[in-house]
Amino acid sequence: MYSPIPYAFAQGNSLFILYSCSSPSPMKAVDLTPNPHLAAVISSAFYSLWNLLSGFLIPKPVKYSGWWIWFYYFCPIAWTLRGIITSQLGDVDTNLVGLGFETSIKAYIESYFGYGPGMIGVSVVVLIGFNLLFFLVFAVSIKLLNFQRR
Repeated sequence: MYSPIPYAFAQGNSLFILYSCSSPSPMKAVDLTPNPHLAAVISSAFYSLWNLLSGFLIPKPVKYSGWWIWFYYFCPIAWTLRGIITSQLGDVDTNLVGLGFETSIKAYIESYFGYGPGMIGVSVVVLIGFNLLFFLVFAVSIKLLNFQRR
């Protein structure tokens, strides 16, 4: 398989994780608001918070302030990053040399991000759950909310 992105396509490494939450979130925002401008504002606010608290800029082992940890676990981008990093780099034993340390990439990911080797399946299940939740919100909002003016 030829890909413009150099991901490993072997032994259960899946690109489902990469594309899982890209389309249901904007659909949910558009259907819950009366106009596309408000949907864009709400979507950008959620994307900003999701990107900030996804565990990439501020890793999970760093202690979040008391009540922010729930946002990390309810963030689809955090589960997407966990799945991508674990599936693509979680089995690489190449040495990583930095200032004052030398370790394998697998051990670095486990110590810095806290991503263990058995979390790929959990990430896929959680992302399928997010997709089902987003599509359920989409379907219910299409059915029940009516923003037409008469």
